[in-house]
Amino acid sequence: MRSPEEHFADLEAILEKHATALESEVRRLQQADETHLWPNAWKQIYNWRFANAFARQKVLYNWATDAAGWKLLPERKYPNKGNRNED
Repeated sequence: MRSPEEHFADLEAILEKHATALESEVRRLQQADETHLWPNAWKQIYNWRFANAFARQKVLYNWATDAAGWKLLPERKYPNKGNRNED
């Protein structure tokens, strides 16, 4: 049986590998769609929608729900409306 340290070293390597590839794909899409030229109002909505799209992924959603239930996540405070959808 492997130790937790060994397990999490491998787990972190897996997450880092996929995070690097994911970031690369997202950056290519942003460049192709020229999101840096979008008006600020669009960029604010983009941030909200990006966070929701990210959190909807089943594996991340399940782990985040567990972590929140165990009170492992910090309380989040949003100082401005740019971080949320005000529909």
